[in-house]
Amino acid sequence: MPEAKPHTPSFLKAALLGIGIFAAILFMITAMNTGDLLWFWPVFNQVPVGITIHCYGTDVEVKPGQPAFEGVTNAVNASLSGSKRWDNTSMSDVTYQEYQTSPAVMVIELHYDPPTTVHSQYAYFKKVNWLIIPLDGRSASTNAVFARTGEHTNSGSYHVKSTTPILTALQEQGICSIP
Repeated sequence: MPEAKPHTPSFLKAALLGIGIFAAILFMITAMNTGDLLWFWPVFNQVPVGITIHCYGTDVEVKPGQPAFEGVTNAVNASLSGSKRWDNTSMSDVTYQEYQTSPAVMVIELHYDPPTTVHSQYAYFKKVNWLIIPLDGRSASTNAVFARTGEHTNSGSYHVKSTTPILTALQEQGICSIP
């Protein structure tokens, strides 16, 4: 009867196992740090319960069921999908008031109930009620996205690749356009 050969360790199997364990640990550390198991998911596809566009001193409400609601929501979701850069530029209460009343700015404000999460590798914008996106005026050139939870502004801001889809949707729907 032939004698069984002893099993020899495989460097390739050991390396693959090590890489797999390292990846799982890295994933879990990031998930615990962000408080979000879907931190890697680049797609934002949430539906707000209401949208307000502060259009150069005039407020325009876009509610579910109105013809423009779906188009504006899709444009916002397209802008917020993909990679986002976080920085510590925050929106003050004074700036928030300016966004709501100034005849020199265009800002879109989206209300989410229940609160929504913007997935990213950063521990910010988890369970927020409001997303505020300046489209013309202060912070608009940086493609900033601010958030509020209840009556409090969240720290920092995300910066997306472009807010042009939102501007285009607002213009196509005849809601607001840059003068």
